[in-house]
Amino acid sequence: MEEELILRAKSGDREAFDELYQRYKRPILNYIYRFIGNRADAEELTQEVFVRAYVNIQRFEPRAKLSSWLYRIAGNLAKNHIRHAQYDKRVASVKKSTYEGSDDEFDVIEAIEDRAKKPDEKLASKETERIVQETIDQLPAHLKEALILCDIEGLSYEEAAKIMRCRPMTVGSRLWRAREKLAKMLHYIKNGETKR
Repeated sequence: MEEELILRAKSGDREAFDELYQRYKRPILNYIYRFIGNRADAEELTQEVFVRAYVNIQRFEPRAKLSSWLYRIAGNLAKNHIRHAQYDKRVASVKKSTYEGSDDEFDVIEAIEDRAKKPDEKLASKETERIVQETIDQLPAHLKEALILCDIEGLSYEEAAKIMRCRPMTVGSRLWRAREKLAKMLHYIKNGETKR
């Protein structure tokens, strides 16, 4: 039971916190990666999310959802990272990649990729994924956040609103605008147009 793990973590039980970390590290990593588009930085920020969560677990209110709290920390860190990267003029290009670790491997599109595809179809799918991710990266942060939380992470408007600290209607509006902008940008790319 998650509530029990949270209470144990709040009382200083490191094993309980480690179990929560194992439960949430992949979704948080995927969210940050989609947000900033850089694998190495996403892994570093994911670690920072859990360091901050561990340090501040005493302040977490059990009546809220732990996932919402973690996504809020992750979103804030990702936005700060983007601001600093833009300020430093070091925005890295987005590349679709596989996360590889000593104990597991995680593909950011493993949930939607058809493993039965032929090699040429997989190559086309990877190229499409790369183009879509590059296009998502061009969206303003508040629209990108709504798109990632709702369309990629599968959260409801209510859950996303808690993370984004706004009303569910605002999430819906941002999501609609994000989808519209994304569709237009992908249309321009598909037709070889330069206007964006």
